[in-house]
Amino acid sequence: MRVSFYATLEPIVGQRKVELALGAGSRVADLVEVLAARWPELREHLMDEDGRLSRRVNIFVGGRNVRWLQGLETPLESGQTIDIFPPVAGG
Repeated sequence: MRVSFYATLEPIVGQRKVELALGAGSRVADLVEVLAARWPELREHLMDEDGRLSRRVNIFVGGRNVRWLQGLETPLESGQTIDIFPPVAGG
């Protein structure tokens, strides 16, 4: 699957897009663990102290925010596009 990082997350990873292979039956929680293991600085952006999805990040699977799907339990399929970025605010 292709994972794209935006804004302040891109410099942590060092590139905009990465290709990852996750096993069958993987969930967003598995993706977050793989990302945090590969780029430890991402963990604080992805997870809060209680192991929940941080409010400091948005993860979209196939264009849909996982918060409105099944959160960390959202199933992933090979070939999906994942977009990860900090919340956007402004005025």
